Amino acid sequence: MKKISGFICAAAIAACCAFSFTGCGTAEVVYKISDDGTYYILSGVSGNKNALKQCVIASSYDDGEHGELPVTHIGKEAFMGCTSLLSVEIPDTVTYIDSRAFAYNNILSLEIPDSVTYIGYASFACSYSISELLIPESVEELGPYAFAYCSSLEKVTVNANIETIYANTFAGSYISTETGVYYDTKLVEISLPSTLKKIHKTALMGNFIKDIYFDGNAEQWKAVDFFEVEEHEDDDGQTVVEEILLSESEKIQFLKNVTVHCSDFVLSYQDGNLTQTPV
Repeated sequence: MKKISGFICAAAIAACCAFSFTGCGTAEVVYKISDDGTYYILSGVSGNKNALKQCVIASSYDDGEHGELPVTHIGKEAFMGCTSLLSVEIPDTVTYIDSRAFAYNNILSLEIPDSVTYIGYASFACSYSISELLIPESVEELGPYAFAYCSSLEKVTVNANIETIYANTFAGSYISTETGVYYDTKLVEISLPSTLKKIHKTALMGNFIKDIYFDGNAEQWKAVDFFEVEEHEDDDGQTVVEEILLSESEKIQFLKNVTVHCSDFVLSYQDGNLTQTPV
């Protein structure tokens, strides 16, 4: 993601140098070579982050020392806090989006290319303006809090062939400890892949989801486990992390007032009961 608004000449873009000009100064996207010298990482933004309005990430880069190589990684916290960032384009060379890479910004729309295989912890958390999200099949790992507190989010389609949705991945509501303001999302609809095996009980917490579209049959959905994680110390004083599965009755209560649309049945979770109707 590397272009910035303002007066950017074509030659600057071709040279993969992105700047944004405002009355408050400029911002520049920074690339660095990987440890093994085979690709570049977009590592951050230098200058005035608030000057960054738009960004087109280069598909390749040449730092003048290591030659031209693909840009495959967006680094940890690379764009975090770029609150003026409204538009970003990710090239299909990018495979890895690290933790908090785009946290706390106002990107209006997001297109994740089919090349991306990893979306890290809180990578797009608090992206306040994204309203619709498509996660492509190429994604193999979707981290906790990846899209938490995206307060404009209304619709999510997860096409990724993942088995687990972790804690607070799409969490909606929270109270800011600094302002005391209560935030919530507009998320009412989510589509989930048939590969899914487990969902953390906080993964969709704080939303108003009424409809889940599951790309599998009813029996596959019923086999999906909802779980929570508990930590305790063993006899040696070591921390042990334990997965606790919700019982069937707890799962039904947890999905209260939700309709799950499967390929063969529509499942309705109402008043502590599960009913199913053929499609």
